[in-house]
Amino acid sequence: MPIQLSRQRLADLLIDPREDLDLEIKNWLDLRGDNDAKATFAKATLALANHGGGFILLGLTETDRGCVEAEGRPPTLDGYSQDVINGIIQNYADPAFHCAVHIVARQDEQLFPVVVVPGDHRSPIRARRAGPHGNIVENNAIYVRKPGPRSETPTSGQEWDALLRRSLANRRDEMLDQIRDLISGAVPAAAQPAGPARFDQWTEQCLARWEALIADLPPEAPERCPHGYYFVAYELIGDLRTIPPGQLPELLQRSVVRHTGWPPFWFPTRRGIEPYPIDGVVECWLGREADAGAFGQHDAAHSDFWRISPDGLAFLLRGYQEDGLENRPPHTLFDVTLPIWRIGEALLHAERLAGNLVDGPATVTFAVHYRGLAGRSLNGVNGRRLMFEGHVARQDAITERTTIEAASIGPNLPEIIHPLLAPLYALFEFFDLPMALVTEELAQMRRGNL
Repeated sequence: MPIQLSRQRLADLLIDPREDLDLEIKNWLDLRGDNDAKATFAKATLALANHGGGFILLGLTETDRGCVEAEGRPPTLDGYSQDVINGIIQNYADPAFHCAVHIVARQDEQLFPVVVVPGDHRSPIRARRAGPHGNIVENNAIYVRKPGPRSETPTSGQEWDALLRRSLANRRDEMLDQIRDLISGAVPAAAQPAGPARFDQWTEQCLARWEALIADLPPEAPERCPHGYYFVAYELIGDLRTIPPGQLPELLQRSVVRHTGWPPFWFPTRRGIEPYPIDGVVECWLGREADAGAFGQHDAAHSDFWRISPDGLAFLLRGYQEDGLENRPPHTLFDVTLPIWRIGEALLHAERLAGNLVDGPATVTFAVHYRGLAGRSLNGVNGRRLMFEGHVARQDAITERTTIEAASIGPNLPEIIHPLLAPLYALFEFFDLPMALVTEELAQMRRGNL
């Protein structure tokens, strides 16, 4: 039986969730009998679709103590089936689109519906009808996500520009995918910045800081990532804006790219696990002992350590998600798709942070390091990429880096990731990473098809 890692990615959404621009939290809406509830849900899906996609968690409510289950759990979750959800969208969305619906278990084994809203639309989605009595949803209205977060109609030229730019980008991406089916190209590398000393020093400092934080933990503590880890680091070169320290949290929250349930550089806001300023940078470590109560338990894949400097430097270290699978011992598997998704998200984070932190063009020096590879077998553990056992790594660690223009990341993501990750995959008995696999997986990631 294939190991359903996708279910684990969705379960990550239920770990200390917080509403943001690409995540909406709703209580137990009666989507069968309550027309106001249907309109409320439809408005959220329309806004997320125009935002570029996202997720809706049902059955939860936000409190001062964090996100908890809402009152009124129904006897069954039949009212949140794929047919019910997409029937509402068919009634309200023009053009209509399809949402995936999953019933996902939280760590306490309670089940909640998770709706994955796609965002790869080639034109803005409008409301084809009004809500009951003309309330909640307006006929022919177009909704977008705004800070707060809120789902409202665009009212400024900037909001309209962002919406239309996203639609045009999706058309461009579709055209590029068609071209990639015909030829295999490569994105030109940016000119190498003079001297990597600052970047290398930053990486070494971040590793030393993480090692100091885990020094007092037991040798087999999962927060130490005893079976291995990977890290990404990048440096932005350009005309950096001067950001007052008090504005950094909001800027970093806007820079999070969420295509999966556990995005890189996630910025939690719950007391006790929130990032903190230290030595002139923003730091977050989810492996602190005090955090165990927030998550119920720790594992290496959810004990992120990251640092971001207002000088344009970023670092993220994370353990292997494969080591947390129930039916396979740790340090045995290496998933064939996860590096593509994780590094893709990290590169998109660099692109977005550059847009928020740099005036004008920006160059990105990006490095990725994997450790704890020796003895692992390359496999498709999510059930979509079945592989024969036997591709085993003998080398334990590898580091690769690239330098690209920030503006080229979104349009050329497959062409950047393929040469960056091909040497990693080759460690598994010369496995030749197909360009088609990279392109297809990144398209799945961007559509939210977990």
